[in-house]
Amino acid sequence: PNPPESLRALPSSEIYLKSRRTRQRFMPILQANLEQALAEFDAGVVQHGHHEFDITATDLNTAGEAAARVFGVDRVDRVTHLETATLDDLVRKVTALVESEVSGQKFAVRVRRNGSHSWKSKEAEIALGNALIGKSAGVDLTNPQVTVRVRVEGNRAAIVSKSWKGPAGLPVGTQSPALVLLSGGIDSPVAAWMMMRRGCPIDMLHFQLECNQADHALAVGHQLIERWGYGADTTLHVIDFEPVKKELTAAVHPRLRQVMLKQLMTQASHEAARRLKLPLIVTGDSLGQVSSQTAANLVEIDKFAGAPLLRPLIANTKQEIVDRARQIGTY
Repeated sequence: PNPPESLRALPSSEIYLKSRRTRQRFMPILQANLEQALAEFDAGVVQHGHHEFDITATDLNTAGEAAARVFGVDRVDRVTHLETATLDDLVRKVTALVESEVSGQKFAVRVRRNGSHSWKSKEAEIALGNALIGKSAGVDLTNPQVTVRVRVEGNRAAIVSKSWKGPAGLPVGTQSPALVLLSGGIDSPVAAWMMMRRGCPIDMLHFQLECNQADHALAVGHQLIERWGYGADTTLHVIDFEPVKKELTAAVHPRLRQVMLKQLMTQASHEAARRLKLPLIVTGDSLGQVSSQTAANLVEIDKFAGAPLLRPLIANTKQEIVDRARQIGTY
């Protein structure tokens, strides 16, 4: 019979660095978010040791992709589980599983172990390397084409067959909630994504100026939350600002309209946040990107803020923001 397989989710290094008390608060939140992400895969999520999760699912590859979109997850590994009695037994079983993968490739072996063994991790790496080298294109410890990763705990071993890189950061729900101003452009969904990666559940607020723009903003917001919003419990709010824009057009000099529109939006967003009991407000502003985002104009806009405005993209270039939007699927 084929050896059993499962997924193993590794939390971000930031969680490891927290105090024990904080880790004990963060890990159940991360587990709940993983369970939400994997609900459609008939998955089971069980904490493994102090810092990892074992995941069983009907479709491991699809479930691995979903788990790797949960904030607070650094990496998801698909692992094959083996029973091993001795080092020779470990080498024989691992070699049988991975020899086709290293065939014709430059490879490296990485072994981690927990428990009491008569051999060291380095000895296991050398033994596996010797067993595989004749089937490969040689060893490359610096830039291997294939890395054979083995984790041994007592008389059990887990061989990593596939990995997905997660977004890292903090689990959504471990920080205060935020209201993100969603324009419908490229920048604000990226700002929302970055705040969720810092552990903030979010609501989104769109100021409707044109019907088509509102429809697009709703679609982008839905796409963002559908793909990344595990644990966020997001509501998207819309305020009709077209009457305000018409009044500004009629009464204000063209050179001042855009900044004044942003001032009034800022004032309205803080009132909305107060009513919604959301302590943080987030925008997609990037310093100097457009005329309303110059340092001088941002100072004037902030005079209408009831609390500090968070701008996670403030020092990013446009290309960096576009690259991130492509990565997260909102471009």
